[in-house]
Amino acid sequence: MIATIPREVIQKIRKLAQLPQETQQSRFAVSITRLTVLKSLCKEPEVAARFVTDLARRTFDRVERRKLHSTNRNKTTARTHREMMSAALAGMKAWQQGLTQELRRDLGSLQQQMRAEQNEHKKIPFGAVRIITDVNLLLFEYALHCLLDAPGEAGYWAYQTARHYAERYDPRCGTGLPPASAALVQDIADFWMQEYGLTSDSINATTEARKPQGAKPMAKSDKPQAPFTHRQGQFLAFIHLYRKLHRRGPAETDLVQFFRVTPPSAHGMVVKLAELGLVAREAGVPRSVRVAIPESEIPALEDAGGPPW
Repeated sequence: MIATIPREVIQKIRKLAQLPQETQQSRFAVSITRLTVLKSLCKEPEVAARFVTDLARRTFDRVERRKLHSTNRNKTTARTHREMMSAALAGMKAWQQGLTQELRRDLGSLQQQMRAEQNEHKKIPFGAVRIITDVNLLLFEYALHCLLDAPGEAGYWAYQTARHYAERYDPRCGTGLPPASAALVQDIADFWMQEYGLTSDSINATTEARKPQGAKPMAKSDKPQAPFTHRQGQFLAFIHLYRKLHRRGPAETDLVQFFRVTPPSAHGMVVKLAELGLVAREAGVPRSVRVAIPESEIPALEDAGGPPW
């Protein structure tokens, strides 16, 4: 079975399998964007449905064992939410046995009820935010989106379900995948290992086996790409050193002044670093940017050449 798995799929699963250890050992929360590989793994609606059903089952099991508690202290409401989650999970399992119009209608109605349970909004500058009192019920709502929305949206909603499942906030590490998320990320990795019949050893062994026999050494242009470019490495070095000196992250104006670039260029670099999972930021918190890779991987900061600012 392993030999039939596309190499790019194995590489993505290997990244997921390595993520729990990274999350456990990192000083700062690992960027949640590291889970975006799930979008491509869940392109097929049937696979996405199995994945979100597994996360929903794990969530419901924890609710039943009272390891996760609703923030809503009303016992009647909590019981209603558990009943809705139980019904949704049963419907999601039935979905995999064969879809009927009646089942689609029932799950669609259940999803509307879930949203109605948490449909209060609070006004904030430039908009409004939805008030969530039961994070577990919200995960089920996302999972049902994965099943009920257009097939092309399955990957997006599978990622959102996984993000909601694993993302946490730790005041010492920030928002994303702090050490507390390690076990949750492991659940995600375990699903994909089981889905393709892989083990930690077989992932590496399969990758090695795919190398051409008797292949010539790689030419200079064929060398694996570094995890980041030289330019990106210098921005990482500056952010890391700045935080060490000032005990807070740099503002984008600090990047502009040091690297002698325009504000849009500095902003674009920070956004790109965040997309690559190289830095982490807390939404809405100024100067919260921090490097999200081990210090040993950060290059030395070089003098920024060029004319005076």
